[in-house]
Amino acid sequence: MSNQWTDLIADKNQRQLKSIPQDWLVSPPLDSTLDVTSFPETCGLLDARAIEITNASTDVLLEKLSIGEWTAVEVTTAFYKRAIIAHQLVSHVAWASSMGLYH
Repeated sequence: MSNQWTDLIADKNQRQLKSIPQDWLVSPPLDSTLDVTSFPETCGLLDARAIEITNASTDVLLEKLSIGEWTAVEVTTAFYKRAIIAHQLVSHVAWASSMGLYH
């Protein structure tokens, strides 16, 4: 039963990985990294503008959208990329934890 469970998890992980655009894949931080709060800004997927967008307050987002400085597509893409980064990071931590790498 345990082997069946691990096979299902491996299959699900592969399907999730294939659903992410290849150029949006990031290398996870080292297993010894304890603080990953800056990982989205340092992993290389987000450019300076996407970082600015995803770190902006709601008021700033609404203002920049209303005056056309940022487009809805640009904002959506920036947040989508940041979510993909978080997903990959959490998936890596969950995997490492299941393998006994974190205590």
